[in-house]
Amino acid sequence: MKLPFHAIFSRLEKRIIIFLKGFLLCCQVMAVTCSPPQNMSYDGFEYVTRSGEDTYQDKIRSSCHAPYYEIAPSMGSGQPLPGTFTSSAHSIWKDREGRGKIPQCLPVCGQPSTPINWDQGATGVSKAKPGNFPWQALTVIYGRGGGALLGDHWILTAAHTIYPKDSFSQKNRTVNVFLGHTDVEEIIRLGTHSVQRVIVHPDYRPEEPNNFEGDIALLELENSVPLSPDILPICLPDNETLYGDGLMGYVSGFGMENGRLASQLKYVRLPIAKREDCEAWLQKKNRTEVFSPNMFCAGDRTLKQDACQGDSGGIFAVWDNTTERWMATGIVSWGIGCSKGYGFYTKVLNYMDWIKAIIEGDS
Repeated sequence: MKLPFHAIFSRLEKRIIIFLKGFLLCCQVMAVTCSPPQNMSYDGFEYVTRSGEDTYQDKIRSSCHAPYYEIAPSMGSGQPLPGTFTSSAHSIWKDREGRGKIPQCLPVCGQPSTPINWDQGATGVSKAKPGNFPWQALTVIYGRGGGALLGDHWILTAAHTIYPKDSFSQKNRTVNVFLGHTDVEEIIRLGTHSVQRVIVHPDYRPEEPNNFEGDIALLELENSVPLSPDILPICLPDNETLYGDGLMGYVSGFGMENGRLASQLKYVRLPIAKREDCEAWLQKKNRTEVFSPNMFCAGDRTLKQDACQGDSGGIFAVWDNTTERWMATGIVSWGIGCSKGYGFYTKVLNYMDWIKAIIEGDS
């Protein structure tokens, strides 16, 4: 007996529907798999659902390792992205607003766990306490130098610590970077952080002994450093108000003091000097060093305090009242003796496009 055509079609349709329901259920349970969330730092995310296998409709809640990291603001709004993400049928993690990008955790900069005491009458060199300058790096290349941590895997320093002005020193040397302590023996005992890339500004000319133009460099660490109260980054400047005449800043380092290399991290509080005063001082001494707009000077001729040999590459740190964070406005570059007048610093603000191009290009 032959079934009518419409009956055959009805049975076939039912079988197809049953098959499709089973197929979709299977896909929801096990076939659709999302890639694990990327670019999350430390306490990056946790599963809200039980699965935890990155399958369809799994939920995760993003978080950052506070207080050392914070969620990056969303594009345009300036506000953090919503923290809960769901795995979609297209193998993409989406937030509550349907956006398919997991936020990054960015290192918090310029907020030391143990800020220095603001003693307005303090003069001379002081011994730093743990946590005062957690961005401070000790570098050992051709000799002792300094630097500052940016983010969690970059070091800002001076180009002349890598390529000195001495022609006889132009050999390849190992770049050693140490972080995390105020005592020289202890910071070295903690071990060096391997450097995978050295980037020197193209304007730097090691063959010109009296020209420190472009005296800035970046060291990319091979691995991100675990942030802690003793290892925290400093912020980068974004406006000219951080360079006003008389504005006080702090220079820290492991350099020379009283003719000897320091065994402890020291710091000195210095005012930004008037440019015309520094130019007149150089002329009086018949100096031929280039003092360009990409540099500034700091110090007080009436006080015997300054950075010195071994402090090169360290930073001039200024407190920004607007953001309530410390900013790396300058890099210890050059001077005429120690504690005999003014010190000269690379003006970091003038090199921000170069810095951002390198660091953001990496990310």
